[in-house]
Amino acid sequence: MRPEQKKVSSMLGLIAAVASALFGKSPKTSIDDIKRADFKTSSQRIGVRFTDKIRNVFRSRWLKKS
Repeated sequence: MRPEQKKVSSMLGLIAAVASALFGKSPKTSIDDIKRADFKTSSQRIGVRFTDKIRNVFRSRWLKKS
């Protein structure tokens, strides 16, 4: 790369960095936002039913996680 190209590239990089710093900030998230976004996983709420046989197979894994 020629020295002129390096200068132009570094200047464009500086401008891009300043622009992203000014316009790229996201608003702060609060605890209420997190509570609204968080949902409890429940198979019954989404309409999935497990038989007792399937439930017995996975019960030990579910109990270890909680």
